Amino acid sequence: MSELIYRVADQKWDMKSRLGNHRIIVDAPAGEYVKVTIPWRRRDLDPQSIGIKIAYGERENGAGLNFVNNIFIEKCDRFEGVILFEAPIDGEYEIYYMPYTMPGDWYFPIVDYMKPDQMSPDASWLEGIGSADVKQANAVAYEARVAFDSFYPMEIPMNSCEAEKFIEGDEPFKVLAESRLNSVRMKFELPTMWLERRELLCLNDVACKNEHYVFQVVVIAKEDLCDLKVRFFDKIGNEFPIDKVICFNTDGVDTYGKPMVLHPNVNKGSIQPMWCGVKLEEFEGESLDIVARVSASNVEYTSSVNIHLDINDEILPDNGDCDLWRLSRLFWLNSDHGISNEVLKPYIPVEYSDEDNTVSILGRRFAVGELGLPCQITSFYDDCCELNDGVEPLNILTKPITLDITQNKVKKSVCTLESKWVQDGTQQGSVMSRAKAGDLELESHVTYEADGHIDCMINIKALKTDKYSFDLNVTMSNIAARYMMGMCREGGDIPSYVEYNWNEGDGNSVWFGGTRAGVQIKPMQEYEHWRGAYPHPKLWYNDGKGKMKLHRDQNKGITEFDAVTGELVLEEGQSEILHFHMIVTPFHPIDYKTHWTEHYYHKNSWNSNEPIPNLDNAVKYGTSIVILHQGGPLNENINYPFVVAPKLKEEVTKAHNMGLRYKIYYTVRELSNYTAEIWALRSLGDEIYRTGKMNIADFFEATKKQRSNKAGGPWLVEHLVEGCAPAWHQYLQDGEYDCAIGTQNKSRWHNYYIKGLDWLIRNVGIDGLYLDGMGYDRHTMRRMRRTLDNAKDGCNIDIHNGNEHAPHYGMGVSSSIYLEHFPYADSLWNGEGFDCENSSPDNFLTEMCGIPFGLMGEMLEKGGNPYRGMLYGMTARCGWSQGGVSYPIWKVWNEFGITEAKMLGYWHPDCPVSTENEQIKATAYVKPNGDTMICVASWFGYDKEFRIFLNKEALGITGECEFYAPAIEGVQEEASFDVDGYVPFSPRKGWIFLLRKK
Repeated sequence: MSELIYRVADQKWDMKSRLGNHRIIVDAPAGEYVKVTIPWRRRDLDPQSIGIKIAYGERENGAGLNFVNNIFIEKCDRFEGVILFEAPIDGEYEIYYMPYTMPGDWYFPIVDYMKPDQMSPDASWLEGIGSADVKQANAVAYEARVAFDSFYPMEIPMNSCEAEKFIEGDEPFKVLAESRLNSVRMKFELPTMWLERRELLCLNDVACKNEHYVFQVVVIAKEDLCDLKVRFFDKIGNEFPIDKVICFNTDGVDTYGKPMVLHPNVNKGSIQPMWCGVKLEEFEGESLDIVARVSASNVEYTSSVNIHLDINDEILPDNGDCDLWRLSRLFWLNSDHGISNEVLKPYIPVEYSDEDNTVSILGRRFAVGELGLPCQITSFYDDCCELNDGVEPLNILTKPITLDITQNKVKKSVCTLESKWVQDGTQQGSVMSRAKAGDLELESHVTYEADGHIDCMINIKALKTDKYSFDLNVTMSNIAARYMMGMCREGGDIPSYVEYNWNEGDGNSVWFGGTRAGVQIKPMQEYEHWRGAYPHPKLWYNDGKGKMKLHRDQNKGITEFDAVTGELVLEEGQSEILHFHMIVTPFHPIDYKTHWTEHYYHKNSWNSNEPIPNLDNAVKYGTSIVILHQGGPLNENINYPFVVAPKLKEEVTKAHNMGLRYKIYYTVRELSNYTAEIWALRSLGDEIYRTGKMNIADFFEATKKQRSNKAGGPWLVEHLVEGCAPAWHQYLQDGEYDCAIGTQNKSRWHNYYIKGLDWLIRNVGIDGLYLDGMGYDRHTMRRMRRTLDNAKDGCNIDIHNGNEHAPHYGMGVSSSIYLEHFPYADSLWNGEGFDCENSSPDNFLTEMCGIPFGLMGEMLEKGGNPYRGMLYGMTARCGWSQGGVSYPIWKVWNEFGITEAKMLGYWHPDCPVSTENEQIKATAYVKPNGDTMICVASWFGYDKEFRIFLNKEALGITGECEFYAPAIEGVQEEASFDVDGYVPFSPRKGWIFLLRKK
């Protein structure tokens, strides 16, 4: 039986046709019973569980219009299928052997393959098989629906006999050299194409003079292998350094720019491609020979392959990075782009004073106490989140921040033995301390950063076996601590008592404070782990005894936070770590002028009549920055915009010529299956890709809970047989399907991502990023900000998050979770699930608007609420599908001259407007000449009239005036009211007034 021809169909059939993505072309004579034997070498592991469909006759949209009903599968295994069917005519038949349907949501589907019992041949036809005169048909070819779906050549497996013969010998592993063009895809099986290669130990290729050339050294493990290594030599045995030739599976650079060595283990029976690269600009000559020598620490055996490259004189732009097929961007995995300890704007250098033992940063000062922790925090911000020399500085602590320690239930004082300040560039500095408390030795490393982040790492060593407990205490004045968010509690006022236990969800952080100052406390794992409470930190969790508590005492005027471990036993000589972060807010003054004058035009790309934002509309509505969402034809491969980069560049250039800036959706959390480097990334195990269940943004009505790990589109199921964590899915403009895979929160992909961002700015011309959720820590966020600032003026970042206060998200609080990213953002757009119609004023202030942190925001959910939004300077985002009011309000801003006004929110002690009811809130925008805009919104439950009170002296009002409501489309009709009279309010509504002289 001859092998099949492997090819792609001349015309693709529809992915939604329920025929699947693969077929066998068969030549068959007409007959009631026709048999075909197919040597199909299938990739799927359980082919007997899948039914088939057979089509024939004239084709429409790439597939036969007629279907055979009478089909019987006589034999079906991974290497051979024997099928009987009724053939009405002589000719060509199409056997679709993996037909499927996709129930579930389009963005997170499940693939259901047709089962054999869903085939419905006539009973009488089945009965006749045993005595039938069976004709023979011929299996001609395997056809993939499109090239991207094809299994050929690297997913056509050898059978067991072929594989055994291929690897025969006594050596513990076999090696071979493979081209970058044939990425190894199967982890446990060998591709048949290797049977056809005459020379397996040598790779010959042609490369360009400055190319970053990559190749594979493939290891086939016949025994368990530990700590696999690949070293590189020239022909006479001189070893190449890793800065010239490198194996990405064993050596690299971590996200902090530090060298990292990996120790891959390979199980018996596994195939491990070791992806390697050489920087050819480091070499001279017309050719280069590399000997790649493979070893493992647990076997006394080495094996080598030879790489011979003929070097031509062509110079490639960006070392070949512009050509995705070259895979030269694998070097980006080891990029240290954006890493520096120098301060970023608008922050100022961290300054330490020996005289008074203080650390000063932008708008904040820390007095340093025991263990390097702040004993006082002073804020120089006012309630507008501006630095104002006329405002008295605010000391927010009523006592020093302490780590209280008990030994056998007796409190032990901390005695400092040594303390010193270590400056690390202008970005940060650390207090390094040694201390003693009872029978404990303490070493603390407290790092103060320019943005207000404080990293606290305390090493504890027991000198005696005993019972100990630890309590991190932060006590703040109620003058400063007016609101809270975190500990699995949504943003709002501070209750008398809140408690969080580590098993309750992602609540291991809490921010409490106000618009002038605030502190977030985040007990941490023993290492940097920005996202979530899991895995639990050893001491803070302490087998469920640890907890976090927040207590507000109105009589004492304090709010007290404690993170307690509970009692635990430490053995003599035992060392442990207590790690926690603190963040002191606001980060920087609010840039009001930019907020009032720069507006976004943002269209969702799916189910939209505007998949590419209309630039004429962007100009028409008065926006200045266009945001290209994920999913449209110019950004269709999620978080991998490089496939369509040339087309994107054309649109960006067009926008620039119209006076617009252009930003794109590009983040890290999931990654398109169209990623050119996907198979190389898979070879890194779980370093880049997640393997567990994914939570995706699911604030869509159709999805109320996360689906099982079986979810995922057909490409993932058929090609990533060993498993993956499916994530966001998106139909493409050509009818294909982008199936994303979940990525890790921290990996070398972040290095690639940052380098990719720099490439997009310099080669495509984008002006910043729209971040829809983030899969990285604050360190990566700072690298992003530095990359933007260094590459181009005028780049910015806006952060969007959905409300994570839901059980399947761990009852998290988005603005507390992502607070560490806010210092490097320009604005917020907290969206899905942030219900502006039913959220409290305190929730608006703490979670939605950004003001307490030095940012401004916009509304999303159901278009927001224009009256409530204006209390915080927020409108809806122009163009977004959920609607809302934006440019009609901007028009009023411009006519009023809001850029000259000072925003005095209802929370500000100098706000010159108030109301007679606490459920009616008012904010004033006051210009130097006394012109005033007053925004009033109701949380009152029914229609009622209320009075609005003016501080006429503060506003400089001497004559008669009235509240004038200009007509605003979608908001209000023109009206006016006497300032001393009553104003009507309806539930969830309000007014935007101009104070007008009579």
